[in-house]
Amino acid sequence: MKEKFKEIFKSKLSRAAFALAAIWFALYFALGAAIFDKMWHTSPALPVVGGIVALAPLSAEVVNLFVFKKRRVEIAIISSCPLFCLAHFFFFAFVLSKLTYFLISGTPYFITLGLGALVAFFVFAFPRLGKLWKKITASGLSLVIATICVICLFNAVPFYFDGGATVFAVDDEYQIAFSSSHQSIGSLTVNGKTYHDERNGENNVSKLHKISVPKEELDGAKAYSVRAQSVALNTAYLPSKGVTLTEEYSFRPVDESDGIQIYNLSDTHECISGPSAAAAYFKDKLDLLILNGDIINDVSSEYQISLIYKLAHRVTGGRVPVIYARGNHECNGSLAAELNRYVGCADRGFYYKVKVGTALSLLIIDTGNDMADTNPLISPVANFDEMRKREKEWLATLSGRSGCEYDLLVAHMAYPLSGYQKESCAWSDFARALTKLTRRADLALCGHSHKLDVALPNEGENSTADFPVVRGSLRSNSSFDKEGVSPFAFTGTAIEIKDGKVNIKFTNAKKQVLGEYVYEGKND
Repeated sequence: MKEKFKEIFKSKLSRAAFALAAIWFALYFALGAAIFDKMWHTSPALPVVGGIVALAPLSAEVVNLFVFKKRRVEIAIISSCPLFCLAHFFFFAFVLSKLTYFLISGTPYFITLGLGALVAFFVFAFPRLGKLWKKITASGLSLVIATICVICLFNAVPFYFDGGATVFAVDDEYQIAFSSSHQSIGSLTVNGKTYHDERNGENNVSKLHKISVPKEELDGAKAYSVRAQSVALNTAYLPSKGVTLTEEYSFRPVDESDGIQIYNLSDTHECISGPSAAAAYFKDKLDLLILNGDIINDVSSEYQISLIYKLAHRVTGGRVPVIYARGNHECNGSLAAELNRYVGCADRGFYYKVKVGTALSLLIIDTGNDMADTNPLISPVANFDEMRKREKEWLATLSGRSGCEYDLLVAHMAYPLSGYQKESCAWSDFARALTKLTRRADLALCGHSHKLDVALPNEGENSTADFPVVRGSLRSNSSFDKEGVSPFAFTGTAIEIKDGKVNIKFTNAKKQVLGEYVYEGKND
């Protein structure tokens, strides 16, 4: 048997090719087991095609060992298998909403591996190169290093608005946010008056900007412009003064003449194409966009925060207001504590009220993290118990109904439902308290569960609330509770308040209506 094995695997190259092909095959199914279901719901052919790709290198090497016996085939297998493994791992991370986290947290390791490979190249490979190739290699590496240094030290890249303007509505003001391709100072002008992104006499030098303006001022002006000036070097003295960009926008306050049209998106997890296509259901009639949490996977970078602007801008064009509610994923990451500086948020926190026209009032609830503060995944950084205490105290100061025709709740996690009220939930006490403090609401718009449903009041899992709870966002164009992997497929919730009714439709990226619910009652 040993002799036969040696005869088949005559060279190190053949043994390496077979081993790598086997590793790729095993890795595909080890990681794939966690995502096959989602792949199947995207397309039944997808896991089959993936399985064929997983088996192809191993099959090719077996055939090559017994038939062709070509070194080129083995070299091709050795070269392709690590790429397959890497691509599959990234796909696996994307499906589980962890891709950006792995890329950001893995950066030091990628750099270390790159430097190690560079050292190994110069120790083992460079001395064997011919004179010409040594010159080419040295010149090429010098150019690459010089380019990296210039870009990193001086931000020598094109300067542009990376994320278009988003008008967040919070309490009695608008907070207009936008992002630039690299560090800049920002300002906005409304009706001839300029507002700056500054604190304590210093302009905020950042890629991200958020500037507040009184609600009545922008509603009256119906237009604004944003401005960013590049600051490549933010030094104590003689900071750089770079290119200045200006962009003008029209703005339309809520128009009640044809009812109020709202679109609710949650759990988009850094996807933009599918969610924005679904949210285009009302087209130019859209009055309000709700971003109801888990818009990004975590808050580990400014880039991820800019994705919130990009999604909102893709849908609204900076022309209509946006409501932002924080999701549990946006409670994690090195910049999570800074998120309030860049998205719609009151000074007190991510819980506030917004009046929309004369018919509608929205109460935005911050349900925080879905894990206990003591959970090893978020401890010792998390301290949501203190936040929940302050939020309950603020809610207790609100007196009954708002006086509007409809009072709607916006909360990422559907806290009135029984799953959150049970002791097994890490924050069940908070969920029960929220249900009592918000009992006068007419309707709750939620997400988190990645499903489309309406939980009727005082029934089933919604037995403790006197109002219906709507959950309506997931990555699919057809299913009500089975999510796929395609970033181009998505279903969200279209809400139209008209003629004394709240018409709720689950609409997908193809503008199809998957389900409808009409609410006529009021919780007086």
